Amino acid sequence: MRLYQRWKCPWCAAARQALANVGVGCDIIEVPYPRDQRTELVELTGQPRVPVLVDGDEVIVDSRRIVRHLYRRYGGAAYDRSIAELDLQLDEASAGAACELGTDLDEVGTMTLPPGAMPGGRSGS
Repeated sequence: MRLYQRWKCPWCAAARQALANVGVGCDIIEVPYPRDQRTELVELTGQPRVPVLVDGDEVIVDSRRIVRHLYRRYGGAAYDRSIAELDLQLDEASAGAACELGTDLDEVGTMTLPPGAMPGGRSGS
């Protein structure tokens, strides 16, 4: 199992915590900060965002999906409530519910903003 991540990324920290919670070992791969240098991630997933978990033949993108995967596969009944809550959040996101930043999440749970745009509809400079 491999986790592609950035150490200071809070979403990656959630994935690392889920690994620790279920007691599963994993190779941690620190990716470069500049997204244009994340060629391995782009080849693997078609996008440069982290975290990405590779578990056997499965490639999971998005911290909530990673946590849900780990809890389902390795966590047992103790994680049923967390799995149900994650399922609800992901169902709402897939249905087009806006995330806290005011931007819809796409079907794989990532935000897509037009060039120069910032979350919440502000323009970047």
